[in-house]
Amino acid sequence: MSEGKHPDHHHAQAGPVMPHKQQEPYWKRAHKDWRFWVGAVAIAIAIAVYVLTLDLSTVPHR
Repeated sequence: MSEGKHPDHHHAQAGPVMPHKQQEPYWKRAHKDWRFWVGAVAIAIAIAVYVLTLDLSTVPHR
């Protein structure tokens, strides 16, 4: 039983094998992601509401 469990696959390639380009870490490319900007805007709105309402302690006047 000289054959292994998985047969060897030999694929014909059109050219030389090029290594994959290393991606930048997410924190360096985050500004290009729409989810980052949605979160940044949501945080900015939350901070603005907190500051403009006097720390959310404003009560209705009689």
